[in-house]
Amino acid sequence: MNMDRRRFLQTAVAGGAMATGFRSYAEPAFPSRPITMVVAYSPGGGTDTLTRALSKPLAKALGQSVVVENKAGASEIIASEYVAGAKPDGYTLLVCSVPHVTNPSLRTLPYDTVNDFSAVCLAAQSPFVLVVKPDSPIKSLADLVTIAKTRKLSFASSGIGTADHMSTELFCYITGISMTHVPYKGTGPGLVDLMGGHVDIYFANIVGAAPLVKSGKLRAIAVTTEKRSSLLPELPTVQEFTKKPFDVSAWTGILAPAGTPDNVLNTLSKSINSSLRDDSVTSVMATYGAEIVANSPAEFRRFINNEVNKWAEVIKATNIKV
Repeated sequence: MNMDRRRFLQTAVAGGAMATGFRSYAEPAFPSRPITMVVAYSPGGGTDTLTRALSKPLAKALGQSVVVENKAGASEIIASEYVAGAKPDGYTLLVCSVPHVTNPSLRTLPYDTVNDFSAVCLAAQSPFVLVVKPDSPIKSLADLVTIAKTRKLSFASSGIGTADHMSTELFCYITGISMTHVPYKGTGPGLVDLMGGHVDIYFANIVGAAPLVKSGKLRAIAVTTEKRSSLLPELPTVQEFTKKPFDVSAWTGILAPAGTPDNVLNTLSKSINSSLRDDSVTSVMATYGAEIVANSPAEFRRFINNEVNKWAEVIKATNIKV
């Protein structure tokens, strides 16, 4: 090898090393600073409580502090718009639930539900439970369908487009019945009116309903998830009755802004999924009747797409309006 060629190769190798060193300096390993998890709900609720429990082991797993920031209101739109506009570097995450996938069919949004976000993982799911008064003639799902075909029943929800509302609409859609919707500002007021006889049924959040079921103040009929609930394992699922796909839950998922690098998404997903199995988190989830899901970015992306399409069909068929 002649001298000129050797010098050229030495210069090229040195230049490559310098470039690699520069990239390493310019792009420190993720994460290199605190991460903010933006919760679309107020402090103290189930989503917020789970996120705060998760933030502690997650900070340990990532080696960086994790800040929980609440941006409640407008059916998750405020938080979602904020995160959609954040820099796609993995340091700003959205903690969301069912309204994220029903909103596109109910409202005009300042962002694209699917294309403006990168999936990180589906953290957990908990069922809704169909409850009635103890003296109600409705003792099974078959009774509900039969009675609903003879007289107009009413059902409670925690608001239009919420998961408990959509649970009932999907059940009506599949079974071919119709009921009058009575929306409330939260699960508690709906349960109070159910016990007072002002509404006939409620596909309620299992956290709020389970204590009333166990104390005998309400009778539980079925749960809305594909699998039976660990909190009320004796109850059948709606799907066992309908023999058709029926899987509705109060789920908690984590999204990042669109364009977040795959390696960052994978790091976040793996760290969150391992943190979800920490004893401090599983004890909180057990209280809320939640089951760990802890899936991959690709799996959660498919879940989001399927949920958007499923609820679009139900909302169109039942003519739900906000």
